[in-house]
Amino acid sequence: MHLFGAPSSACRCKARSKRSGEQCRKAAMRGKAVCLAHGGASTGPRTAAGRARCAEARTVHGWEGRKTREARAEKLRELRELEHYIKGIGPAP
Repeated sequence: MHLFGAPSSACRCKARSKRSGEQCRKAAMRGKAVCLAHGGASTGPRTAAGRARCAEARTVHGWEGRKTREARAEKLRELRELEHYIKGIGPAP
């Protein structure tokens, strides 16, 4: 039996505060990484139309959105191809 304030064996919510950087102290929902307040009850889009709408939404992960990441990935692929070509032929005159 745990007394008030004793440590709990429940998994903690993995959400972090933007301002303080501290982790949420609530218990995570069963089978989820986050608590109810941070989206633990969300099931995500269920229909094909909902998934398409979610994919087209302007979502940002970190500092950039999907289009920026895709453009950068394409340029890096081109750069790698050029480096491979230069290394295979030799240095440019």
